[in-house]
Amino acid sequence: MEMMKWAAKWMGRHRWKLIVSIILNIFGVVLMTYEPYIFKDIVDDALMPMHFELLVPMLIKALIIGVSFVTIRYFVNVLAEQASQEAVRNIKSALFHKLMGQTSEFYRQNKGGDLINKCSGDVEMIAHFLNWILPHSIECIFMLVAALAIFMSINWMYTLILLAVTPFTAIVARKLSKTVRPAFRAAREQLSELNTVVQENIGGNRVVKAFVREDYEMDKFQVENQKYKDLNIKAVFLWLKYGPIIESISSLLTVINLTVGGILVCSGSITLGELTLFLSLAWALNEPMNMAGMIVNNTQRFYASVEKVRDLYYSNIAIKNPEQDKSPETVKGEIEFRDVSLRYGSTNVLDHVDLHIKPGETVGIMGPTGSGKTTLINLISRFTDVSEGQVLVDGVDVRDYNLQKLRGSIGMTMQDVFLFSDTLESNIAYGVPDAPMEVIERAAKAADVSSFVKDMAEGYDTIIGERGTGLSGGQKQRISLARALAVDNPILILDDTTSAVDMETEQYIQEQLRNLPTKATTIIIAQRVSSVMHADKIVILENGKIAEEGTHRELMQNPKGYYYKTCVLQHGGLTEGGEA
Repeated sequence: MEMMKWAAKWMGRHRWKLIVSIILNIFGVVLMTYEPYIFKDIVDDALMPMHFELLVPMLIKALIIGVSFVTIRYFVNVLAEQASQEAVRNIKSALFHKLMGQTSEFYRQNKGGDLINKCSGDVEMIAHFLNWILPHSIECIFMLVAALAIFMSINWMYTLILLAVTPFTAIVARKLSKTVRPAFRAAREQLSELNTVVQENIGGNRVVKAFVREDYEMDKFQVENQKYKDLNIKAVFLWLKYGPIIESISSLLTVINLTVGGILVCSGSITLGELTLFLSLAWALNEPMNMAGMIVNNTQRFYASVEKVRDLYYSNIAIKNPEQDKSPETVKGEIEFRDVSLRYGSTNVLDHVDLHIKPGETVGIMGPTGSGKTTLINLISRFTDVSEGQVLVDGVDVRDYNLQKLRGSIGMTMQDVFLFSDTLESNIAYGVPDAPMEVIERAAKAADVSSFVKDMAEGYDTIIGERGTGLSGGQKQRISLARALAVDNPILILDDTTSAVDMETEQYIQEQLRNLPTKATTIIIAQRVSSVMHADKIVILENGKIAEEGTHRELMQNPKGYYYKTCVLQHGGLTEGGEA
C-alpha cells in the first residue's frame, strides 16, 4: 500500500480522474451484473410462458445497458490514462531534477543505462499499474462480491459449491506472488546492464572502430542480451508453472456450474431462468480467477519498478544550496584556497593547498597528469566540496553561495568538450540564450571560431551533430571557449582549452584573451608552456601540493623545477634572457 500511495501521489490534482474512473468502473460492474437478470426474465417470463410481447422491451432494455456499459468503459479508460500520464510526467520531471543536482561522483557510481531505464521503462511500468492493473483489480473485487451477492440471494447451497474451488486460486496466487517478484527485479536490473552496453557503444563508437573491437563488443552485447533473455524466460516459466493451475481451477468452475445447475433445475430447486443467470454470471467468478495470475504478475513488476525509481528519487544530493545565502550582490573575482585538502576514500587528491588569486589576475596551472589540476578548479564551482579547509570567492566560502549565483559568475571550458546537437549559434549562446548576434560573433572571433564558420554552408545556423560530430578536436575546443567567453563572467576557467589547436591559432587566441574589453580573473590549466608563460602567476601542482609558484621568469631560475624542465623539453632551449 505504501508503494501504491507513493505512485498515486504523483497524479497531483489529477488524482480525481483516477478516483472517478474507479467509481465509474464500479458502476459498470453493477450494469454488467444486472444484465444477466434481464436474460433470466427473458427465459422465465417471456420464453417459457411464451409471452413474446414482453421480449422486445426486455431486449431494448438489455441493449441500453450494453451501450451504457460501453460508454462508461470509454470514460474509465480516458480518465485513468490521463491521470497515469500526469503521474508519469511528474515522476520523470522529479527524477530529471534529481539527476541535474547530482555530482560527477554520483555518475561514476551509477551506470548510465541503469539511470535511463529507471527514468523510462520503470516509470512506464508505474503508469501501466495506475491505468490498468489497479482499476482492473478493484473491478475484479467488486465483480466477485456482486456476483456472490446475487448467487446467494438465489441459492446459497449452489453458491457455496461454486466457491469451494476459490481458496485454491488464492493459495496459488500467493505462491506466484512470492516467486515472481525476485525474478522480475532481476530481469529489470539486467535490462539496465544491457542498456549500459548499448549507451557506451553509441558514445564510444569511434574508439571501438579505431581499435577494431566490433566483434568483442558484439560478443559482450550478446552475453548481456542472452542473460536478459534467460531471466525473462525464467520469469515466464514461473508464471507458466502456476498460471495453468489457476486457469484449470477456472475451467473446473464452469464444469461444476453446469453440472450442479443442471441437477438443481431438474430437481426444481431453481428455475431455468435462474440457471441462465448463474451461467451468464459465471464469468464474474471466472474473470477474477483468470485475472488473478496476471494481476499478481504485473503487480510484482510494479513493485520492482517502484523500488528502483524510489532509490533514484531518494538518492542523496551531495552538493546543495546553503540554508542561509551569503552571496555578495556582485562578484569581483577574488579567489582564495585556504589550507584546502580533498580526499577520495584513502587517496589524497589535494593536500593543504594555499593559493590567492587577485581580481582580474591571470593564473596558469601546470603539473604532471593526475596532480589535481582539474580537481582544484572544480572546487571553485562546487562540482565537489573540500574535505578540509576553505575555498573563498570575494572572501565568502563557496559553500555559503547560492549555487546558481556562484556558477553563473564563472565562465568555463572543460577538458572533455561537450557540444549539443543544435546550431553553432545555440552552442555558443548556451549560457546566454538571449545574447544578441554581435555578442556571439565577438566571442567567436576571440576564440577563432569565425575562421572556420565562414566555410560552413549555413554559417552560425549550421546544425552540429551530437557531441560535435563532424568537427575536429581543435574546432570543438574553440567553440567551447567561445561559449565561455559569451557569458562575460568575472571569473574565467580554461581547462586544457587549446591542446588540440596549432601553435599559430593558440597564439592568436592568447592575444585575444589578453585584449578582452573586460578583464576577468582567469585560470588557465595547460600542458603547454606557451599557454601560461604570459600569466601573472604560474602554479605547479605535484602530488596534490603546490611545488612551485611564480612568474615565467622566476620559475625559469630553478633548473631542477618541473616548469624549467618542461620548457626546455617543449622548446629545445633558452635564450640568454631566460625566455624559451
